[in-house]
Amino acid sequence: MNAEPRLPHPIDLKTLEKLAEVAVNVGLNLAEGQDLVMTAPIEAQPLTRLITRHAYKAGAGVVTTVFSDPQATLERFENGHDASFDKAANWLYEGMGLAYERGAARLAIAGDDPMLLAAQDPEKVSRANRANSTAYKPALEKIAGFDINWNIVSYPSLAWAKTVFPGDPDAMAVAKLAKAIFAASRVNLPDPIAAWREHNDQLHARSTWLNGKRFPRCVTPGRAQI
Repeated sequence: MNAEPRLPHPIDLKTLEKLAEVAVNVGLNLAEGQDLVMTAPIEAQPLTRLITRHAYKAGAGVVTTVFSDPQATLERFENGHDASFDKAANWLYEGMGLAYERGAARLAIAGDDPMLLAAQDPEKVSRANRANSTAYKPALEKIAGFDINWNIVSYPSLAWAKTVFPGDPDAMAVAKLAKAIFAASRVNLPDPIAAWREHNDQLHARSTWLNGKRFPRCVTPGRAQI
């Protein structure tokens, strides 16, 4: 029996499942036997569970999810000793890098509160970001170099929704953000996988045509030539 995720806000579960299916089968094109490393804000559990379901249906080896907790992050900045902000979870990033070297796919779910650290000491935020960037760089190079298949999808978290739609009630703000995410992801269409395949085919055809023309330069109205 499947335990359906409980959605705390008005997010249509059927459409959310379409998003999960598209993320796995189109965005990642997950291969049978391939492991998946996923990161997500803890509020996005309904989506991570659906992605996990579809990843295993697609034949995934092992799906591992690492959650971020906004309250835990705030605890660090409000109570952590000064030396804490020059450290990162190197062991975690080393493990992710090893997973990528062995062929794991990478999926990030965006949905963190964009204003979470707005009231925190900017120097501490900068130091913590720098430490994380340094620790994650070797693993990130695998992603930036397209050595692995990776994808990013969004989840309509309450904090993000209230940032985008500050004047709306909570439920309405989340519903509006969900609608925007679903439209951008094409999962509001009857057959989103077919829609993405058609879109990708068109992009491929246009890029092939442009490459075949071998234009020496491109000039656009009102802009410098490329």
